[in-house]
Amino acid sequence: DLKETLKINFDSIIEKNEIKGTNLCQVVVQRNGGFSIFYAYPDGKTFIFGDIYKDGTFLSKATLERMQEKLFKNFLSEIDSVVAFSYKPEGYNKYIYMITDPDCPFCEKTKAAVKQWADANKVEIKVILLPLESLHPQAKDKSIKAVCSGMQYDDYLNSRWTGNKCSEGVKKIEDSIALMKKININGTPSFISFNGKRLMGFSPQELDNIIK
Repeated sequence: DLKETLKINFDSIIEKNEIKGTNLCQVVVQRNGGFSIFYAYPDGKTFIFGDIYKDGTFLSKATLERMQEKLFKNFLSEIDSVVAFSYKPEGYNKYIYMITDPDCPFCEKTKAAVKQWADANKVEIKVILLPLESLHPQAKDKSIKAVCSGMQYDDYLNSRWTGNKCSEGVKKIEDSIALMKKININGTPSFISFNGKRLMGFSPQELDNIIK
């Protein structure tokens, strides 16, 4: 039993693939809402945890990106349903999801730069609110009020977190929190491109890369 051999718990084995030209098998397991990737030798007793570089590719990184893109496709309609508001620059022809927390300091510092990047690249920004309650106790109430008050992108840029709570807002934020857990987004700011590629943190150059 793999769990007993490795002395770790995981939910399920997602896939197993032999790596051509080696005597290793790549194993992907679902664990704690995310993915863990390791490599097994034929003896069933020897394992490698870490990324392996072969033929110009870091195998674990490439596999993780593929799994994340698959998750994105599976949950696309649900992701769209938790978008709180969006920004559409003139002539936009692509989109990204921006996952943010009202009280995330780095989100606040970079939100104007994100808009500048979107304007320059003609990319729609679909904003998903993900209050990280353990770090920011007031963020959930702010997020709910934002939905209930019909917050727009300009309000977000100017930090106008006002209004009253409502059942619609509570549901949307609860759904957002649950869905981000399902697709293994646990930090802000995070970005998901229309093609399912992800970026944690803000970098104009890395955003350029995920929309290609």
